[in-house]
Amino acid sequence: MRRSKRKLKHYINELCSMARQLFPGAKVRVKKPYETEDADIIVELPINWKGKTARKLDLLIQRKLDILIETGYDIVVFVEKPNRRKDGGNKARKAKTSATR
Repeated sequence: MRRSKRKLKHYINELCSMARQLFPGAKVRVKKPYETEDADIIVELPINWKGKTARKLDLLIQRKLDILIETGYDIVVFVEKPNRRKDGGNKARKAKTSATR
């Protein structure tokens, strides 16, 4: 299967656009991939995020897997949930991150 940078960019843009639609207000960025990956997409949810994440994440994962099966492109998507504050904001728990492979 012949793979091109142009096609890869198309799929990266598609997933980024989908992430912005599913998670309004999120910061979406593309990182340099590790080792055998073709791309890493980071979706940082806004600090005031109160929406349901699981179903939306499932939709994003399904499209990412469809792209992998159809084209062989390994595009990793990380969804970073905002930090949760406790004790009046004096102590912050580590942000939870969901990654799809």
